[in-house]
Amino acid sequence: MLTNEKINTTINDHIDKGLDKFNYKIIVLDDDPTGTQTVKDLPVYTEWSQELIEDGFKQDNAMFYILTNSRALNEEQTIELHQQISKNIEAISRKLGHPYIVVSRGDSTLRGHFYIEPKVLSETTVQQFDAVFYLPEFFEGNRFTYHGTHYLKEGEHYIPISQSEFADDTTFGFEATTMADFIEEKSIGEVRAQDVYHIDLDTLRQRDQAVIWDIFESVSHFDAVVVDALNDEDMDYFVSCLTAFLNVSNKRFMFRTAASFVKSMCQTPGEIINLNEHSTNDHGGIIIVGSHVKKTSAQLNHLIEHTTIKSIEFDVTQVTKASLMDYIQQQVQSIETLITQRQDVVIYTSRDVIRTEDLQNNLSISTNISNALVEIVQGLTVQPRFIIAKGGITSSDVATKGLNIKKAMVIGQITQGVPVWLTGDEAKYNSMPYVIFPGNIGEESTLTEVYQINSQDRDK
Repeated sequence: MLTNEKINTTINDHIDKGLDKFNYKIIVLDDDPTGTQTVKDLPVYTEWSQELIEDGFKQDNAMFYILTNSRALNEEQTIELHQQISKNIEAISRKLGHPYIVVSRGDSTLRGHFYIEPKVLSETTVQQFDAVFYLPEFFEGNRFTYHGTHYLKEGEHYIPISQSEFADDTTFGFEATTMADFIEEKSIGEVRAQDVYHIDLDTLRQRDQAVIWDIFESVSHFDAVVVDALNDEDMDYFVSCLTAFLNVSNKRFMFRTAASFVKSMCQTPGEIINLNEHSTNDHGGIIIVGSHVKKTSAQLNHLIEHTTIKSIEFDVTQVTKASLMDYIQQQVQSIETLITQRQDVVIYTSRDVIRTEDLQNNLSISTNISNALVEIVQGLTVQPRFIIAKGGITSSDVATKGLNIKKAMVIGQITQGVPVWLTGDEAKYNSMPYVIFPGNIGEESTLTEVYQINSQDRDK
């Protein structure tokens, strides 16, 4: 049974991750913008031309992000996208003579194109990767992998992800409990659970590098490896073994992970910042809530009930009507009136879930709702002091389509697991703090607390 004591157990020995001697460029392909939630002082690109990828390779930081937003795409679309990205990365790597590692960063609750994206990336390269390592841990979000099963904290208890609401996702739902079974389910039997390698917690905490290296040596032909970890020390030890091995080996590894592995591989881990230090005007700020998971709805209700922020509901049923554009323009006018008066405003989608039996249609409905929110941002003629976007698809579309961000700088987090970008010169509003607030992060009061700390008037 997973317990707090087990999670908080550390050895407190010195771990040299060897990142200063690690010559690989680490490229994180992020299926929504929330994956920058544990890093800072590095660029994130929303396009993947060879020109921008070369710019990433030439950055001082050993890591850069490419936002693919592929969680909002269907399987055919994400295959095409990842084929193109893989070809462009390979071309620039060869041009510059610089090796690279690809981290396919996905959701810590296992939603997204979990299996197909790494597979396509590997198959598109000249030389296939030897293994893909699955590390879905996100410690700040209470997501842990133990005995080969992925857990989250719900209330005071730790439950397998398979028992959570996320396993019932309308697009990416699943039934498997263990990670090995999950990989078999998502690969439709292409990978058998019994063939999945496993680096368990005892091996990590016994500091048994020989066993870990033996697995590294054994994998080939894109084998699957699941890695346990309950805290940053566990992850750091795995990374120390990984970098030491790759420095003396020609093996090619890929990673499907959440945010904790990325943090451990990054030389500039995140820190908490305040939006007031980066805002450039006195207008009101905007919070956009598109996510409809239980946690987001509870946080939204708490925010409205415990602050004086102005609230506007966006009726999601409007996306099916011919009068949608008129409705959007009314929303824009209401928002602009408020923010010019230095009033902060939260605009949120109505909490109804439009669900059908067709998974692709469910994804399409979600995309249409997100597009409507994007239209609102595009229609603004007054720059807000900040924008906070709640939910993965929402925050990605607002960034790329609403604000036209091509390259931004990750400057930190406003609370654990909630990243802040500073928009670039090409954006609709440059040098503006843009906050990506994951739908499934924090407690009921977290959005309220974050808003109160970062609002102009803390007495609100």
